[in-house]
Amino acid sequence: MDALRNAVSDFLRLRSIDQHRSRIGWRDAPRYSRYLERARAAYEGPLPMPDDLAEAISQFARDGATTFQNDATEAVANKMMARIGKRENAGETLWEADKHEIGNQNYAGNLWNDFPEIEDLFRGPIGTFLNHHFQASFKILYGVLYRSTGGERPRSGSQRWHSDSGPGICVNVMFYLHETTPENGTLEALPWASSRDIYAAEPAAIRARARAEGVDPRSAERFRLMADFYDDAITDELRQTVIRPQGPAGVVVPFLNNTLHRGGFPEPGYTRTAIVFHCYPSHEPTDFERYRRLGINKSAPYPRDPAEKF
Repeated sequence: MDALRNAVSDFLRLRSIDQHRSRIGWRDAPRYSRYLERARAAYEGPLPMPDDLAEAISQFARDGATTFQNDATEAVANKMMARIGKRENAGETLWEADKHEIGNQNYAGNLWNDFPEIEDLFRGPIGTFLNHHFQASFKILYGVLYRSTGGERPRSGSQRWHSDSGPGICVNVMFYLHETTPENGTLEALPWASSRDIYAAEPAAIRARARAEGVDPRSAERFRLMADFYDDAITDELRQTVIRPQGPAGVVVPFLNNTLHRGGFPEPGYTRTAIVFHCYPSHEPTDFERYRRLGINKSAPYPRDPAEKF
């Protein structure tokens, strides 16, 4: 009976991943896809293909991850870094304590209001990219600015391979405020097709690993088992396909919420300052006034109702 139950569960799970690009579960995933169709039906704006983003839009459609950078994104990044440096030199405390002791500190203020240049990004290149991907308007669930500092500690948590396992319509957008190099530990994302193949093998592999170690696969140990499995599944050959952004200040890295990825892991002596935004389609025009009034601080990992205002 357990074997049959597992087979049915695995089938429904993978079918949902294929249909909705989501690991949120086959019962919940469809309502987000339905909302995307609603947002597309409501969209009335023109969508001329911008020459400077055409390659990134095409790669994202294929791989679920891409990078781009231009003069506009670089200008915003430089302004933000200059403001951060000026405030730090004035003695302001900009960063919260490293709660998990892994070298990450979140920005302590109101991101949207403290850095009004962000609106320029979403009225410009990032917004254009999202409009083309969604074929609809967009909205921002939250944005988090943080600084990562390299050290001798091993990778842990989101620094290991993982999926956010949220709605398939969510696009995560990383934005780097300084030049990015391998030493800065930028995000790494596995293309969608390879991520999907690994997800197909995952349930049976996790059950086998749990049996071998004598642990409950439904316990907190599951996250470690998954990370260990991903490390083994992402072979040297697959690592050659990983999308690793680098370039001048202002590199933008959109990636699907459910691609396999791992967070920045700077080498000792290096830092990384970046923002991650979680973006969704919208059936209404983007409400920039709302963001100026309320900010975009994180209040939930994902919306239970994709039609809600945010």
